[in-house]
Amino acid sequence: MWASLVGFIEKALDRGSQADSRIVLALDLHCRLLEGCQHSLFMKIVSLLNSLRNLIAGVKIGWPTILTLGEESLYRLINEYDWGFFFIADLKLADVGHINRLIIQHMADIGFDAVISHSVIGREKALDEAVSTARENGLGILSVVAMSHPGGEEVLNKCFEDNLRISLEAGVDGFILPATMPRYIEIVRERGFKGLILSPGVGAQGAEPGSAVSMGADFEIIGRGIYKSGDPVKAAKWFLERLRW
Repeated sequence: MWASLVGFIEKALDRGSQADSRIVLALDLHCRLLEGCQHSLFMKIVSLLNSLRNLIAGVKIGWPTILTLGEESLYRLINEYDWGFFFIADLKLADVGHINRLIIQHMADIGFDAVISHSVIGREKALDEAVSTARENGLGILSVVAMSHPGGEEVLNKCFEDNLRISLEAGVDGFILPATMPRYIEIVRERGFKGLILSPGVGAQGAEPGSAVSMGADFEIIGRGIYKSGDPVKAAKWFLERLRW
């Protein structure tokens, strides 16, 4: 069974409703260590988030930004500003249980609200342990059961039914399902799933804004279409007109 509508699910839905936005910003801004630009990137991100304060519901932070900023700066970013956003660590966990446990504990210490895990790792001593660790630390957990890029159809997405079953049995809070392949969203909702669905692939990967929501997603994940535009605020407002609550 899926998790009950408490904790992260409730927080995400409340924030989306209050902000009148179904946008989750995918944050993958980065620079190399030897370039010595970590502080300037931190300030750029703070400025970006401040400008989007009333336009987005949440922020998904990926490995490029996590590696660039490091734990201390991430902690500051999440905790020293009254953003109102929910923050998701996009780790796509794909390791054995005890390693996933250690990583999730670090994300909890930093202040994230949820983490993303692969489901293809299986349930026993893998996804089960990730879910239990997230619960113990007050985090939500979202499962990848299909991916949005063309190569996803080569291997991972062929395991969709097994990935979905394993995730439901483990009790995840929600799914990452591709806006570029909306049939997966439709299948999950048709089977009565009441948890969260977040959909990447909008904008840069070609999916139209609002297309995933129309199939049952709660939020659409947009990154480059906003932060790589010449005017992120203008871009976010354009997406928001199609992604209001």
